[in-house]
Amino acid sequence: MHWIMWIFWGFFAAIIIGAYLVDRLSSRNYNLTHKKTMNQVAAQVNSDREVDRYNNQLF
Repeated sequence: MHWIMWIFWGFFAAIIIGAYLVDRLSSRNYNLTHKKTMNQVAAQVNSDREVDRYNNQLF
């Protein structure tokens, strides 16, 4: 039973150490924001148009 505890806590330790190493190796140079592509913009416009059309049909 003792080995199960080591596996359990070792898993969490590995996650924390791995996250720290990724943070250090990447020097925290990650960008979570990005510009939308033309395809994404077109899809959003088309989706908005469909929603407006559906809302107008209800009332």
